[in-house]
Amino acid sequence: MKYFFFAYYLIIIAETTMAQEKRIETAVYSLPSDQHQKIIPLFSGAGSILSNQSLSLHFLNHSKKYRFQTDASSDELFFIIHDGPVDVQLNNQQYALDKGSVVFVLPGDEVVFINRRKDQASIYQMQMRATEKNIQRGVQAGTSFAMDWNEMVFKPHDKGGVRQLFDRKTVMLNRFDIHITTLNPGLKSHDPHTHVNEEIILMIDGMGEMQLGNKREKITNGGAAWLESLIPHNITNIGRRPATYFAIQWN
Repeated sequence: MKYFFFAYYLIIIAETTMAQEKRIETAVYSLPSDQHQKIIPLFSGAGSILSNQSLSLHFLNHSKKYRFQTDASSDELFFIIHDGPVDVQLNNQQYALDKGSVVFVLPGDEVVFINRRKDQASIYQMQMRATEKNIQRGVQAGTSFAMDWNEMVFKPHDKGGVRQLFDRKTVMLNRFDIHITTLNPGLKSHDPHTHVNEEIILMIDGMGEMQLGNKREKITNGGAAWLESLIPHNITNIGRRPATYFAIQWN
């Protein structure tokens, strides 16, 4: 089995230096129609809390391994399985994770993804770096972890349903809050509202229309919206089947 080692620093240092020179703009960032690249970047840059934040989609061919090795000076990493299943080795734990499952990696830990499928698998990778980080805060909040989609608790409601994944402190963040919403066809998530926290909406199934301030943008399967603080926003399911998306906030 061939093995691909991601020398974490060599990749990240160049991306981080460039990203700190610009702010991430409120917009929908879509995947290109031509997806023959091994890594597709969606966005990268700075926000009001994080000095560097990026989201990219990584493709794993049959029998390939991707390894992310970090130390205490590294970024925090958050992964979402976009097209699985994949095998995951997180420190000394082994997992088999399918679409919608997540992995969170604290600085100093290691994760390996293994594609045993006969075709491609794909994984979102989000990196987070704060100007001031707190190792003790992150360690006290808990260890690196994986969450299996099939074990996430789904709570139905009149518009669809929700899976609340976690709401915790990390090394980089005072609060990292993620839930997954399923929204029925023709419905909107809520009236346009604002909040202080920046937010990412990541569509993993279906399609919607995002209101972002005074503009509206279509968001489809695989795309993500990045929202600045206090931007009025909501999402409407414009498809014929339920839409499912991650809502990711931090402060």
